[in-house]
Amino acid sequence: MPRRSKDFYRGISFQPPAGAAAAARRALERRAELPPSRRGMTPVGLARARQLANRQELSPNTIDRMVSYFARHAIDKRGSTWDDYGKGRQAWDGWGGDAGDRWARSIARRMDAAERRAASRKAAG
Repeated sequence: MPRRSKDFYRGISFQPPAGAAAAARRALERRAELPPSRRGMTPVGLARARQLANRQELSPNTIDRMVSYFARHAIDKRGSTWDDYGKGRQAWDGWGGDAGDRWARSIARRMDAAERRAASRKAAG
């Protein structure tokens, strides 16, 4: 189910933290240094990396996409090229790395709580 607009989630900042921005910048820089055959990230991942690197405010739905990405790709950390900054590591960091994972999950929990509070008020009212 789509999230509500940012205005609904008063008190929640949708600006990525510095750690997620640093991971995204690192991914973009490292990717640029590699030959095309060793570059990771899809067009969506590149767009996300640029947003995060620039610390642009994200939408509530984008936060959910980040949570989903990290849940699907946690297995990549066990890949054979992780330590060599292979494609999986580039993509992971492009989405904000471990800091982005923690932040997105935290924001999603806060949005869920705000939605539960609103539903409780509506039911009581």
